Amino acid sequence: MVARTRTTPVTRPPHIPPPQIPDVPVDTRVRLEAGEWSHYHRGADVEGYVDVRIVRVDKGITREDGGQLWVWVRGHDPLTCHWDSVAPHPACIELMARVDVLARHVP
Repeated sequence: MVARTRTTPVTRPPHIPPPQIPDVPVDTRVRLEAGEWSHYHRGADVEGYVDVRIVRVDKGITREDGGQLWVWVRGHDPLTCHWDSVAPHPACIELMARVDVLARHVP
């Protein structure tokens, strides 16, 4: 005789759609005030602002912190990288930015 075991139904978490991250056009200039950006390690004062000319928003690199969704952004310093004398180069600014702030800059 084979003993019957009671199987517990497998429960799965509810489907959670991916966060809505806006498509920010390349060359959009964004000013991020204190508290709207983080993880910029190139000497920037986290209590101040950062201007970024967007090159790419990496939608695959996100985090949630303080009730806000953050995304990794790559760009250029609009004050020093827009001159004709500056050779084209990879993004010189990389940081985390709040998604709600980026959404305000999308037409």
